[in-house]
Amino acid sequence: MLTKQRRNVINFMVACVNEFANKFGLSEKEAFDYLHKYKGIAFIKDHYEVQHCLSLEDTIDDLVVVCKNHGGLLT
Repeated sequence: MLTKQRRNVINFMVACVNEFANKFGLSEKEAFDYLHKYKGIAFIKDHYEVQHCLSLEDTIDDLVVVCKNHGGLLT
């Protein structure tokens, strides 16, 4: 059974992936694969406590930087 905290993290990840997909014209799967490959998913998981307090726009901007720092090319 999922804890409430774990459910919140998952829901936040889903929202971030969807917003990222919309911003860059990707499918949700493409966005997830990109974020996973370039450490964006790990960033969301590791920094949920701070990131969920920010706007989704700020979080997406942070994801762009994190992914770029790990070899991603989307800007």
